[in-house]
Amino acid sequence: MIPFTYLLAIGLSLFGIGLAGIASEKHLVVILLSIEVIFASSTIILVSFFSFASNADPSALIMLVSIWAVAAAEIIALITFYVYMKSNGISFDISKLSKLKW
Repeated sequence: MIPFTYLLAIGLSLFGIGLAGIASEKHLVVILLSIEVIFASSTIILVSFFSFASNADPSALIMLVSIWAVAAAEIIALITFYVYMKSNGISFDISKLSKLKW
């Protein structure tokens, strides 16, 4: 079995990669995929916490299914935005998408 600290380190490093992707990019697709990486890291951390817990709680499964449902909905939204923006010739740079500029 993989030690708990390794799983926690993997989850936290994926979370950091996702945050760095959100903070450093201006491309809409990369930002949404970085959010997907954050969802994956939270799933890894939740699974590791609940697998090493002494008692099995069925609410853990409900949490994991809800995280996966949000991630699936985000992928559907990403594909929809990409197809719509590509067909209308809209730029994927979020600084050009915003009407509220500094």
